[in-house]
Amino acid sequence: MKFVKKRMFGVVFALFILACAFILLSILNFYRELQNKEASIQEESLLDLSQFTSNYMDVKLEGYLSTLYSLSDLVLFKDVKWENIRDRLNAIVSRQEFLHLGLSSLDGRVWSTDGSTEYIIDISGRPYWQDLLAGKAVITDAQDSLVSSKQIFVVAVPIMNRQEQVVGIVHGAVALNEFQGYEDSRFEMGSYLVFVVDNTGSFILRDHKHPNAWNYSTIFDELEDSGKEQVSEAIRRQLAANLPVQTEAVISGKEYMLCFNPLSMNNWYTVVLMSKEDINQHIAVLLDNNINVLLIQVLIPLILLCLIFFFFIRKKVKMEMNKEYQLREKLFSDIEGFIQADLSEDKVVYCSQSLGLPKLTMPFSHLSELYIHNKVDEDYQERLTRILSGENLLELYGQGIAHISQEYKAKDKNGKFRWFQCDVHMEVGDNQKLIGAYFILRNIDEKKQMEVALKTKAERDSLTGLYNRSTATDLINVFLHLNTHLPTVNHAFVILDLDNFKVLNDTLLHKTGDKALQDVSSILTNFFRREDVVCRLGGDEFVVFLKNISFEVLEPKLQRLMEELRLTYSQDDKSVTISASAGVAISPVNGTTFKELYTAADKALYQAKHAGKSCFRRAVNP
Repeated sequence: MKFVKKRMFGVVFALFILACAFILLSILNFYRELQNKEASIQEESLLDLSQFTSNYMDVKLEGYLSTLYSLSDLVLFKDVKWENIRDRLNAIVSRQEFLHLGLSSLDGRVWSTDGSTEYIIDISGRPYWQDLLAGKAVITDAQDSLVSSKQIFVVAVPIMNRQEQVVGIVHGAVALNEFQGYEDSRFEMGSYLVFVVDNTGSFILRDHKHPNAWNYSTIFDELEDSGKEQVSEAIRRQLAANLPVQTEAVISGKEYMLCFNPLSMNNWYTVVLMSKEDINQHIAVLLDNNINVLLIQVLIPLILLCLIFFFFIRKKVKMEMNKEYQLREKLFSDIEGFIQADLSEDKVVYCSQSLGLPKLTMPFSHLSELYIHNKVDEDYQERLTRILSGENLLELYGQGIAHISQEYKAKDKNGKFRWFQCDVHMEVGDNQKLIGAYFILRNIDEKKQMEVALKTKAERDSLTGLYNRSTATDLINVFLHLNTHLPTVNHAFVILDLDNFKVLNDTLLHKTGDKALQDVSSILTNFFRREDVVCRLGGDEFVVFLKNISFEVLEPKLQRLMEELRLTYSQDDKSVTISASAGVAISPVNGTTFKELYTAADKALYQAKHAGKSCFRRAVNP
């Protein structure tokens, strides 16, 4: 009997040891998997930051060019002299990041101002001067300023007359230490660096948080000094081909993740670096689950289970599974929600409590339908249902696509609609048959709102909020190109130019003139349809493009508009009345591009001006 008991005890003890070893290996494997997934997420986030920093800097450079093109239009169309445009230049310098801003004649002399002091500098010897004379806009690499000790880069555009001849230059300089990149709060746990280099690796801008971080001429000097010539050469080749690069390198004995991302405006790259030590430290914080404590919590209940009755084992296993789920909740506390599913069996393995869904055992298809119906904005429900269906995900995986990402609007924990991103990672299980999927839901509302704000800033005129010239040109040309197959449908192109506006500015000053431009913009926005394109070309000239409308329908509308645009402004004992004259071109009769329609409408506007102003004329059919 004692032998039997000892043998039974030995079997139970052996089973206990095997169970403990199995649980230990499972926990360690689980820990490693989460560690690898979090490391992958951190690397993707670093790449996202690099791409977003490039987009952010592209928007800033486009903003500089847009400002200078607006000035060139103002100078060209109004024949404004230096004395009259000084106030406008000083206002732009004080409001934006220009170190100084000015106008140049064709001999290379620039009349420039920094907001308080005026300079005359000669740029005819600069390498970019010939490009400007050839009609090209330029954004230069870093160079020394001609009027200060600062390092700058130059942004300049030619002033072109109607014959496409260069008649002058708008010239601006931006201090490198004022041109800073985007900062992301997600990386506050470590020290990441942001540089701007050209395609040879030479530094254009060093990280302002760590100005003494790298005292090298090029970014490759440090890599080569660390014995990484092969990495350096590989990066050089991809930069020369204007390709993005993501790699790892040892720099001064320290491992780094590096992300190179090209700017679209010139041969510049943003470089975002973060040490592997900081990334691993952040992962360790996220996965701080105290392995020893976890082992005790598992092994002690297991010993008790061996001493009691076997039929309690299943219940205890479920309890341990719940503890594992609680651990997952803790590990994924920095995201909005997490779902693990078995796509082959249409089964939900795990669903985080933060999603607020019922604690019921249900197929994955039902859980997905429940989440989309109760949480997701109606405009995104149909698309998200199609993309996240088990059938679609299995089909994508069969095509070799194991990762997808989708943005949408949904309710957050407080019931407010926010922007979310759902990242789906798929992989085959150990049996090579079952396909598992991990759904990670992140709140990206702040990032999305910033993207919308940057896009609006790049597309809109800063004073009136209307489309700027560049954006309107693209919108109109794209629309006309896509609708060339409908030759019987007419569209109207209207140029509006304010009458007596110079008198208003000279008599009641520019502040009243700006108020008048804003009033006119408000009238145009409210007067025309939402689908029409309303644009401020520059100065007091506006363009309205009306889709799918004939001149017979447009004519009475323009007559009413002429009355609404008759505005009077008073100050002290002075009073000035402005009005508007308009030229109208009809597409496709007068043209099928922005340039053709603008030329036709401009001739009609000239006739309206000579007919007594405050009226409109239609372009003559060719």
